[in-house]
Parts: sequence; C-alpha cells; structure tokens
Amino acid sequence: MEKNNREDLNSSFSLVVFLLKHWKIITIVCVATAVLSFIFSTPLFIKPKYQSTAIIYAPRTNSVAKILLNQENYNERLEVKAYGTEDETEQMMQILNTREIKEIIINKFNLLVHYDIDTNSKYWVTKLYKTFEKNCQIKRTQYGAISISVMDTDPAMAADIANEIVNQLDTVKNDIERERAVAAYNLLSRQLDSINCEITRLDDSLKVLMEHGVYDFESQSERVMQQRAIAVAQGNAAAVKRLDEELTKLSTWGPATVTIREHLLLFREYQVLCKSKMMDAKVDMDNRMPVKFKVQTAVPADKKAYPKKLTIVIISTFAALIFTCFALLIIERVRRIKGKVDEKTENK
Repeated sequence: MEKNNREDLNSSFSLVVFLLKHWKIITIVCVATAVLSFIFSTPLFIKPKYQSTAIIYAPRTNSVAKILLNQENYNERLEVKAYGTEDETEQMMQILNTREIKEIIINKFNLLVHYDIDTNSKYWVTKLYKTFEKNCQIKRTQYGAISISVMDTDPAMAADIANEIVNQLDTVKNDIERERAVAAYNLLSRQLDSINCEITRLDDSLKVLMEHGVYDFESQSERVMQQRAIAVAQGNAAAVKRLDEELTKLSTWGPATVTIREHLLLFREYQVLCKSKMMDAKVDMDNRMPVKFKVQTAVPADKKAYPKKLTIVIISTFAALIFTCFALLIIERVRRIKGKVDEKTENK
C-alpha cells in the first residue's frame, strides 16, 4: 500500500516537474491558441447566427365534430381546451419533421439561394436539406411542449421561418385529416344511397301487401279472431266463412308484412346513423380549426447565439494544452531513447 502511494506521489511530482520544465512552450502555445481562436471567432471569419424559438402544445383531438357535436357524457379527450399527451405530441413532431413542410419552407424563403447552395454540385439537394435540418431543431421540452428553434444569419428570417413552420402545421395536418374525412364522407354517401334504395324496395313491397288488405298483421288478426268468435257464438255461418277467408289472407300475406316492417325499422335506424356520421365527416371536411396551442411566438433575436467566443477560446486552449503536452512527452521520450542508443554505440 505504501509502495503504491509512493509511486503515485512520484508520478504526480514528475508531472509537475515536466510542466515546470516546459512551462514557457506550453504558455506560448496556449496564449497563441487563445488569441487565434478569439480572432477567428469574430464575424470577419465566422458569420454570427441568431436563434429564434416558437413553442407549441399539441391538443388531445382536432375533430371538430367530436368536440362540438358530442352528445355523450363528458369526456376530457373531447374537451377543446385539453392538452395532448405524449402520443399526440410525438405525432405532431412527426408531422413537423415531414419533408412536405421542409419543402414549403425552403421554397417560400428561397433557402437554396440564402444558404448559397451550388446546384451544379452532385448532391446539392441532400446538402440543402441537411443545412436546413442543422439550422432548424424541433424537439420536446421538459414540460411536454414542442420547441421549434431556428438559427440563421438574419435574425428576422430566423423568426419568420420558425413562425411559418408553426403556421404550416395547421395546413398540413388539416389537409391530412381532411383527406380521410372526404374519403369517409364519400364512403358513407355511397352507403346511404344503398340504404335508400333498399328502403324504397321494401316500401314498394309493403304497398303490394297492403293492396291485399294486410295493413297491420297483429291488430288485424286479433280483431278478426274476436269477430269470428262472436259469429260462431251467434251461429252466423256466412260471417264465419267470410272471416275465415280473411284469416286465410292474413296468414298468407301477414308474415311477409311483419318481416318487411322489421327490416324497414332496422334500415331506417341505419339510415339515421349514416346521416349523422356524414354530418360529422362534413364538419371535419370543412374544419380549419388550429391544430395546436401556440405558447410562444418566435421573435427576432438581438443577441447572436453562434459562435460563442468564450466557449471556442476555452475549448481551443484546452485542446492546445493537451496536444502540446503529448507532443512534448513524445519528443522527450524520443530524445531519451536516442540518448540510450548513442550511449550504447559509444560503449561498443
């Protein structure tokens, strides 16, 4: 244990001796690096960039039909003021990162020229989108919101791009949902046409049965049976015969009438449901409701975010210090090895 402590002490002492031995070189390199890094971090060599940030929250749902036309019991998911959960936030981030929004922003602000991309280069499209993605960061905050941070050499453009991304979210998400609403509306419309045709067919069949004198099978049967019982009790044979004929007619056409009426009831209920769903789809088709809660609008920054001179100077100086120490260690090691080789050569 004491031996290990002694070795650690000797190593620390050797390091201090080494630094004191070469302190002039180390100091010169570090000072020179600090001065050069400070100079090269000025706007003369690096264009300063300004950062603007917009912050939004995702809602729980964007279906206007569900929010405004809901007649069921209270559901917080259908509350127009309800903030979204992690799933809704992730979905919104996915939309914000779509190529469609990136393409809209790039074209609107002419970023191909603004970023000085050479269209004659082989992979200029890839470079354009990578530059945009580097300058535009979309991420979740610790409070579950979404921040859209844009860096640009023009502070006003940085703010405009961030705000336009937020605005395009409404358009793109509404278009996506409208496409589904239109498909649902058209499907329901075709289904409603089929239901209406079936109701018309059943109505026509019911009219034919009514022409045979069958209007309400249950009540008619009950009434005829009562009249027949009276006729039998009175011994009226003609009335009994006439009522028997009436019962035969009812037994022939009555069951079909009952079946058709039951089918009509079911189809009319389905017709009401289909019309209700079509109204919901129509509301969602015409929906232009904001799809987010805007918490913070991006504004032009008055202070640059990049480059940070102090950070560059500190990192560069520390890197120069480490590199210089390693270089001096290698040089010293080489000198020792060379000295030993020369000493062996002289002894021979």
